[in-house]
Amino acid sequence: MEEALKIRGILKASMDSEENPINMSLDPIYPFKGSDEIKLIIIGQDPTIKNEKQRVKIKTTLNLNRGGSLKTYITGICESLGIKLGNIYATNVFKYFYRDPPARTPSILHSHLNPNLKLLKEELLVFPDIPIITLGEPVLQLLSNKTGDKVREYWDYKKGISGNAFKKCIDNNLGRSFFPFPHQPSAGRKFYAETMNEYLNFVKKDFQKK
Repeated sequence: MEEALKIRGILKASMDSEENPINMSLDPIYPFKGSDEIKLIIIGQDPTIKNEKQRVKIKTTLNLNRGGSLKTYITGICESLGIKLGNIYATNVFKYFYRDPPARTPSILHSHLNPNLKLLKEELLVFPDIPIITLGEPVLQLLSNKTGDKVREYWDYKKGISGNAFKKCIDNNLGRSFFPFPHQPSAGRKFYAETMNEYLNFVKKDFQKK
């Protein structure tokens, strides 16, 4: 929390654009750490949900300390991998709130990435050998070294054409490979809904190597 506050203060002071300013009225949120052995890391983008009145209720990454559709989605992923919610560590690239959901202003996220990425990498050093999944295409594009990267390209969108297959993101600036997942609203789209179990089986094989 202290480091996130420092980063937020520095970025706020140096912001040249008011296109989507950092919200200084809400505290940064804490990562979610399960009470059991950590077996999976989940990385989200930031806590800035669309409903402004509900933001004050968010205290933990991905709101995993409370019920809701996102918690249900994450719980389903865990169960498919043979683990429980208590086995995950969840954190965001950006731990503070913006005025508006910043997926609409990607230039702001990219300009704020470096100090937040440094903090994230330091944070994950505590769990050096734990598999990582990311949520949402914007997070993938922030971390990947491939411009305009798409989650579907890791999910064999072309169904074997041109040598495509299930894969994880290795070429990235996080310094560790990760499995890109769609965010919860996108997971219901036809392609992801039909491919989810197959990709989860691919991830599970990686688990079994640990």
